[in-house]
Amino acid sequence: MTAETFFYGDYQHPPGEVAFASIIRNIIYSQTQRANLLREAWSMKGKIVKQGATSQSQIFSALASTRQVYSVNGYSAGLLDMNGAQTPFFLDTTQAIGGVIVTSPISHGDLSGSETATFLHYTFGLMGDTFKSSISDLLSYTERVTFADNRGGPLQIGRVPIFGNPIIQSVSSASFYYATQSGSASSRDPNIQAEAMIWPDSLIGEDGSYQVTPVSAVMERGVPISYSISWSYRFRSIVPFVGSPHNRG
Repeated sequence: MTAETFFYGDYQHPPGEVAFASIIRNIIYSQTQRANLLREAWSMKGKIVKQGATSQSQIFSALASTRQVYSVNGYSAGLLDMNGAQTPFFLDTTQAIGGVIVTSPISHGDLSGSETATFLHYTFGLMGDTFKSSISDLLSYTERVTFADNRGGPLQIGRVPIFGNPIIQSVSSASFYYATQSGSASSRDPNIQAEAMIWPDSLIGEDGSYQVTPVSAVMERGVPISYSISWSYRFRSIVPFVGSPHNRG
């Protein structure tokens, strides 16, 4: 029987050398308050122990190897029990977004006294993010409807003659009703679609009255974690518009 063993990738620390200082697991919520990511961060503490006339050189050699191990991201990490079996304390780099990363390389606190003579304390940190949301969850959504018209009333325009005072001239006894529907949304779905038009039969039909803008994905360590799209539609009608923005999320 031996003490528990910590590993990172193919490297195994001597039994009992490394222990957990803390494990912090946080849920990262989206704008729509969906549980989007699970972030698990490990703070680790270790102690290199060597004996004999060359103990210090052995410590420094072990330190160099340990620093090299934790200079590279992308390996699974965890704790093996006394029989060498994997415990529940495991960060799977194949499931982590962009792989497990080293958040804090090998570091040290107080190095005074006997530190480095026969022993050396050190710390390091690891982290992995995994998805909690489904591909169909809306991570963000907003839509607005803007009414910009004269409410169908008579139209007037201001004129400034070369001579004399400015005048206000009535040019029509009635006017159009106008509305603009605009918004944006994001999700993990790379095929996210723009919102449907509220008044499709009243689309103005002029260039620019229908605008849909896909936005580049938000990336985390080379992995897309959300896709976004925005839209804007301009409508015109001879009767008042009746409707309101969609509510999603």
